[in-house]
Amino acid sequence: MTDEMILQELEGLAEQLDIALNRVDLKGRPGGLCVIKGERRFILDRTLDVKSQVEVLSKAFAKLPLDDVFLKPAVRDIIDNNDEPWV
Repeated sequence: MTDEMILQELEGLAEQLDIALNRVDLKGRPGGLCVIKGERRFILDRTLDVKSQVEVLSKAFAKLPLDDVFLKPAVRDIIDNNDEPWV
């Protein structure tokens, strides 16, 4: 799968899990998952390239319980292999 295809799958997963996705100017900080007024949101720096967006989203998804969610094997592999914390 290409990075663009993986990003589309991750965006679809966010929608499936009712997590809003917002791209804003974070002045170079990558962003991540947060809760605002009880609503889960992904906030991403709008200047991130596709590969970086995949990395941020997959690291955040790695912290969520996804055992009961169907994911394409390539997407699950990326999430499972991105469970290291940001340095």
